[in-house]
Amino acid sequence: MSSTIGELESEVLKVLQGSGNATASEVLEVLAKKRDKIAYTTVSTTLDRLYKKHLLERKGIPGPGGVKYVFSIGKDRKIRTKIVESSFGRLTNAFGDSAYSALYKHIETLEPEELERLKKQVDKALEKTRCKSV
Repeated sequence: MSSTIGELESEVLKVLQGSGNATASEVLEVLAKKRDKIAYTTVSTTLDRLYKKHLLERKGIPGPGGVKYVFSIGKDRKIRTKIVESSFGRLTNAFGDSAYSALYKHIETLEPEELERLKKQVDKALEKTRCKSV
C-alpha cells in the first residue's frame, strides 16, 4: 500500500466527503465541473486505487450492465493518519521552514470550531512532552 495520495486522489476524497457516497459516474460529474478533460476510466481507476489503499469502502450493486460500485470514505482513521503523517514528514524533510509556513497559513483559514479542536490536540501533545521531560 502506498503511503501517499496524489492530487486527483485528494479531489476524489473531497467529493466523497461532501457526498457521503457516490459511484464513479457521480464522482466524474462533480470533477468534470472543475477539470477540463477527465475520463470515466481515470476516475474509476482512482477510486480503485483509493479502495486498495483502504481509504475507501465500496459496495457492489448488481445491474443490467454488471456490478456497479458505490464508494464511501473508509472508517479506518489510522490509515488516513499514517498517510497524512508520512506526507507531512516528507514535506518538512524536503522543504523545512517553508512547509511549516504553509501549515501556519492553512491554520489561519480554519473555522473557529476546527481551530479550537486543533488547539486542544496541541495542548494535549504539549502536556505529553512536558511529562516526558520531567
